[in-house]
Amino acid sequence: MSKKIITIVTFLAVVLSAQTVSSVFGAEVQAPQPRSRSEVQAVLAKAPKPAKRDLRQLDIVLVAFKKDHGLNEHDYPLWQKRWSVLLGGQEAGQEKQVNLYGPAPEKQREKVLAGAPNVRVSTADGWPSKEQFKTAELIVAFCYIQWDGQKMQDLEEFLSRGGGFVLLHPAVIVPQGMDITDQLAKLIGLAWEYNYTRWRHGEVALKIAAQEHPICLGLPDTIHLLDEAYWPLKGDRSKVTVLATSDEAVSPALSQVEGKDSEQTKPEPMFYAYQSGPPPRLASQDAGAGKGRVFSCILGHYTWTFDDPYFRILLLRGMAWAAGESPYRFDQLVTRGALIGKGR
Repeated sequence: MSKKIITIVTFLAVVLSAQTVSSVFGAEVQAPQPRSRSEVQAVLAKAPKPAKRDLRQLDIVLVAFKKDHGLNEHDYPLWQKRWSVLLGGQEAGQEKQVNLYGPAPEKQREKVLAGAPNVRVSTADGWPSKEQFKTAELIVAFCYIQWDGQKMQDLEEFLSRGGGFVLLHPAVIVPQGMDITDQLAKLIGLAWEYNYTRWRHGEVALKIAAQEHPICLGLPDTIHLLDEAYWPLKGDRSKVTVLATSDEAVSPALSQVEGKDSEQTKPEPMFYAYQSGPPPRLASQDAGAGKGRVFSCILGHYTWTFDDPYFRILLLRGMAWAAGESPYRFDQLVTRGALIGKGR
């Protein structure tokens, strides 16, 4: 090995966390320990259960693209295939499991693959079709979206008729060289900008910042996850409802110490809800009334995160909220195939 390569490796080992180095060099990062069934059920028990007879037909589009990271990272196609079945049942796909990490659970396979009542799922590669924009009530995007003027116009029209839009992990990233960050942030609340936003792999101590919000009902004050944080994001934070934060180092630009992080940390939004204009439609109103809702989930780097019950509670409730439904419409899906300890 040349001295130049050794120097680069040594440098990376010093400046990056252990998890980040493992990710960069292809070594496997270990999944966190599963949560106990009792603690998860205690959270779910606090939420009201929507009556099945009151559930309208909900058309959901799951947007993904080709995988672009290593083992157990950014697996958009796998998420799309398995969450199609988690939400829409076996009619929505051929997958025989709904968890992303590890083998399928041995018990209750029929229930795991049953889907949610009155949900129809379709998929899109990179961006929804014009027809999907016309028929969908909810669009969920998990991939790098090649944001441009046309896509922003598509989304603005969709939200203006009351559609719900959910962004997962890299969907908030503005393509490098595109001067559209401010415009996009007005649409989705907050956005990543190159040479401003940073990232960190490792433990995330997620702090619930809006215990009174229905999406957060029953959740503990702090949730520990192993994933990737993005911060800071561009946009007017006074316009978004921050649901959960992670304390992250103040960036050099903010600390005014060139090239060094401040020792201070600052709560950075990891989950937030956003709406602009008049209040969005209620579930009882006709489609097309009012403005749409946006829900953003900054985490989601590793496959096992999507199997964490607390993460699922936040994400599934955020999806239902964005669609103008009861936030608890998908609570029944939280434990299906999830990482839950045996015998507890």
